[in-house]
Amino acid sequence: MYKLSPSDFKYLYEDCKHCYYQKVRHNITLPSIGMPGVFSKMNALLQNAIIGMDLQEINSQLPPGKVEVKEGFLKSQPIPSARDCYISGRFDIASQLEDGTYAVIDFKITDPTEDKIQKFFPQLHAYKFALEHPSFGSPRPVSQMGIVAINPEDISFPGEKVIFTAHPRFFAIDEDMDRFYGFIKEVSALLNGPPPPDNPNCSWCKYRLCFRPSSPVQSDLPF
Repeated sequence: MYKLSPSDFKYLYEDCKHCYYQKVRHNITLPSIGMPGVFSKMNALLQNAIIGMDLQEINSQLPPGKVEVKEGFLKSQPIPSARDCYISGRFDIASQLEDGTYAVIDFKITDPTEDKIQKFFPQLHAYKFALEHPSFGSPRPVSQMGIVAINPEDISFPGEKVIFTAHPRFFAIDEDMDRFYGFIKEVSALLNGPPPPDNPNCSWCKYRLCFRPSSPVQSDLPF
């Protein structure tokens, strides 16, 4: 069984199939410098600030519902299109809506463009599948998915404070489970095949190649 992390779909899978294969198949993870401290602090402040808020207080385009869970852990049953794969990871927030269903919203501190936002399609659908088909606990039906993009626009210095101003923008991710299942089928086929070739555009692949032992040539052989 392959454990698939939703956050890897947008970054590692898109950036380098070779590195993704090595991580999932052999647990060879890339060295991580982690998120810069200031962004980690901003994310923690954001998560704490929104708990208990109504989504429409954050952005009027969001459906009404209370933010209930922050950074929740999830683990799914095997995915139907690839019975050898399941989802495991953390999501930003889950909010119960007035009709009893849930909205899964990811907050991103980023310069928002529609093309960039839609690349989070597999990640949000992975959350939806895992919440609706958990390996333990009760299912939570998900009827809304989306990204809230926060891009600082202004800075002011009132008194001895510093205030950054931003207007959260909501980008809905339309549900398309058939497309998600097709994506997972492609991921499964990749993982069950031979290692993908090194990616010449991947910095880690370039680094790895620099230290790969060279093949011996005839003059190096003792005969």
